[in-house]
Amino acid sequence: MNTLAVISTDQVGPPDRLALWGESVWKLLGRLRSDAYGDACFAGRLEYGDLGDLRLCRLSASRHRVVRTPDLISQDDRGFLKLVVQLSGSTWFEQNGRRVLLSPGEWSIYDTMRAYTVANANAIEQLVLLVPREKVLRSDLDPRELMVQRYSARSGIGRLACKLMGTAFDEMASCGAEAAADISDSISRLIRHSLLERAGVQTPLALKESMRERIKDFIGRKLRDPRLSIEQIANQCNCSKRNLHKVFQEEGTTISQYLWRRRLDGSRSDLEDPNCADRSITDIAFSWGFSSSTHFSRAFKEAYGVSPRFYRSTGSIERMLYPAPVAGAPAGR
Repeated sequence: MNTLAVISTDQVGPPDRLALWGESVWKLLGRLRSDAYGDACFAGRLEYGDLGDLRLCRLSASRHRVVRTPDLISQDDRGFLKLVVQLSGSTWFEQNGRRVLLSPGEWSIYDTMRAYTVANANAIEQLVLLVPREKVLRSDLDPRELMVQRYSARSGIGRLACKLMGTAFDEMASCGAEAAADISDSISRLIRHSLLERAGVQTPLALKESMRERIKDFIGRKLRDPRLSIEQIANQCNCSKRNLHKVFQEEGTTISQYLWRRRLDGSRSDLEDPNCADRSITDIAFSWGFSSSTHFSRAFKEAYGVSPRFYRSTGSIERMLYPAPVAGAPAGR
């Protein structure tokens, strides 16, 4: 089994917090110098563990900066790439004359064997990964054009990589050595495919993810059309219905379930919106592509546990009891 360790500045008094933080990131994330811009109230927390040959950390900290200089690199011959997923706050990354600002929902990757600066102007939370260079970079990738770039954690293969990183971190403590090695390899492959995707290299995985995004975009544009069907989506996206379902298998759903979930989510938002208070429930349902109020009510209750009428009438305390679907959305009519 793997274990997660925690380092928190709450363990020491305010005068010693920055020193503890500096020593911790020095040991765990590579030889780094850190400072807090003279802020005496610095606070930070770092949860970390090793997954196969990867190191995964969830880091939260107040305003601070870390620097890796050539003299520090000379003391550390470990050839890692560092990938950062921004969860909250914003961070400036600078390396090789390139500077990029990362916001929540984005990620970037940089080379620990080259000097860099990471500056957090406010409180941040990040998921940080250290991965051996050779697991990601090979002769078919030019790292100069791929490092310190802004990547999306919400679309493309990058979404899959970041989602797997987050899940792996949450489940790390329950992973045996063999499972950890397999997950480590999967994460590394997804990162590599993300970089290949940015480099314009078409891989089977990139093609599948590109098709998924095209399908979702088309559904989003036609979501309110009650005539939207699996056949229409397949024709528009130039693929068979079977392939449509295969594209969504990795998300643990079918395209029909995805379509109805999107419509139910849109309807739920309108039921919560004060600007829609004068619209009937039937009108809202029909505006989101439902053609039967009975079917809408049944599907809504199956997904959220209560009827649309009750959901609309409840106050904020009761509504907190039903913040998300409690069961899978219906596959169709």
